Amino acid sequence: MNTELQHDKSFSISPRLLTLFTVVFFIVYIPGLLVDVMDVDAAQYASMSREMLGSDNWLELHNRHDHYLDKPPLLFWLSSFSMMLIGVSNFAYKLPSFLFGILAVWSTIRLAQLIYDRVTSALAGLMVASCLGFFIMMNDVRTDTLLMGSFAFSLWQIMLYVKTKSWRSLILGFMGVGLAMLSKGPLGIVMPVMALSCEFAYKRQWVNFFRWQWLIGLAVVAAVIAPMCIGLYHQYDLHPERTVNGQTGVSGLEFYFWTQSFGRITGDSEWGTKFDNGATNLFFTHTFLWAFFPWSILTVLGLGKNLIVLFRSRFKSGYLNEAFATGGFILIFTALSLSKYKLPHYIYVTFPLAAIIAARFLVADVIHAARKQLAVTIAGLYILSAVLLTCISFLIIGYIFPEAPIFTWLIALLMLIAMFAFLFARKTITERIILPLLAALIGCYFVGFSWFYPELLKYQSSNAAGRTIASLGLKEKEYFISSNTFEHSIDFYSGVTANYIGLDSVQINRALNVYDTIYIYTDQEGYNAIINSPCSFSTYEEYKHFGVQFLTPEFLNPSTRATREKKRYLLKVYGW
Repeated sequence: MNTELQHDKSFSISPRLLTLFTVVFFIVYIPGLLVDVMDVDAAQYASMSREMLGSDNWLELHNRHDHYLDKPPLLFWLSSFSMMLIGVSNFAYKLPSFLFGILAVWSTIRLAQLIYDRVTSALAGLMVASCLGFFIMMNDVRTDTLLMGSFAFSLWQIMLYVKTKSWRSLILGFMGVGLAMLSKGPLGIVMPVMALSCEFAYKRQWVNFFRWQWLIGLAVVAAVIAPMCIGLYHQYDLHPERTVNGQTGVSGLEFYFWTQSFGRITGDSEWGTKFDNGATNLFFTHTFLWAFFPWSILTVLGLGKNLIVLFRSRFKSGYLNEAFATGGFILIFTALSLSKYKLPHYIYVTFPLAAIIAARFLVADVIHAARKQLAVTIAGLYILSAVLLTCISFLIIGYIFPEAPIFTWLIALLMLIAMFAFLFARKTITERIILPLLAALIGCYFVGFSWFYPELLKYQSSNAAGRTIASLGLKEKEYFISSNTFEHSIDFYSGVTANYIGLDSVQINRALNVYDTIYIYTDQEGYNAIINSPCSFSTYEEYKHFGVQFLTPEFLNPSTRATREKKRYLLKVYGW
């Protein structure tokens, strides 16, 4: 079957232009590397990476000196190594994930090139780089960027091995699988198996299921994850007396290979039983629609088209090039939906597959001389989206957080001009569909990283409190946090690990017996408790506070923002 998609030249677009836009998006994301980390997860992982940096044992994970058994270690290893090279900073923590984001986009492009032309593959990479979820990942750094990059890379290399029989691709592909497992557990090997199984079964390539070379690949995976397994065994399996997550007798290896991933489906994991966020089996349906915006509608239509082709052809081989993307997306989406605990960022790993489906549908079905009405409809939706994104950009810099710098206004205005220029000056319908929307996305994302996030995170008071503590040069036993102020960002920016303290005479006196003066970071409830005690103290610093990960219309509205703000305090306590 010819893998070059045929479409009218008047509907074409330059792959170089698409690649240029992809590069521009990554340039826009660079300022995000300097933005403060956001509570809850990103700040915790950043503080754990800093804590690991000061440890002499990188095989065992700790969180505030307690044993940590949840996420695999790759993010902490890479971020700690980055901090060791260039110093502890926002940039150092986020840099590895930024690089894996580039890997994800590049691997998506090369994976698509195995079956489609340069336009489709370049478009698929651009879709990953420009979607809303990817923008969020570039700031709120978790394990998902590493997983997505490793997964896309492993799938590309293994499929390249099947095509070329290159031992280099085999080794690299299974190294990617190992990195994916170090990113998020056994899901890292299950996902490529799902996608490849669909590809082999659809094309009746039964021999590919039984290649002896896969044993070599599994040996590569074992070598990659061996340090983690050794660490888990020494930290937990050899020490059943240790308490972790409120339990003793915990096997680290069992937790990693079963409980944390498959246990969320079977009910063996506390995530979904004890900890239940109420997400239904349809949670990822609406989540995907906004997370892969603005390309999700194309994925949905393309997936529907592919399923129709499969059923009409009775699953005969030769009618669908992207069986790995279609089947892989459906199986991974279903597996994630069966989990009893769901969060939006879990779906990000499907972006490379979703992008290939969407790009193929756009090139083969939307921008097609015989389907001008569909192209006009999609163009209308994207023009409307571009207008809304531009309005959001100017709403942010003109109303939500006014007084933005001239440079931010200038870029926003340039993207507005570019949007209309692309709309009216470009010749092909493809360019009129895509380019105005890309200009609006670039403007909106630039405003987000250069102004919105920096201003928003001024209300995450633990960042400022951590910097204050760092400037005071306090040691761990000289400052404390009360039980209601758990944010890990204070650890990352203070450079020391916080100690919890109950605001009663016994605990405060115990601390004052070690140091004549202590500092306590607390909320309004803790402040009131100290006021009503015989404690001698002064307010060293007062901060505005808002849980920025949970935005509300009232907070975004400057006229009602004060009603949602809370107070946090850094208290200097010097007697009882």
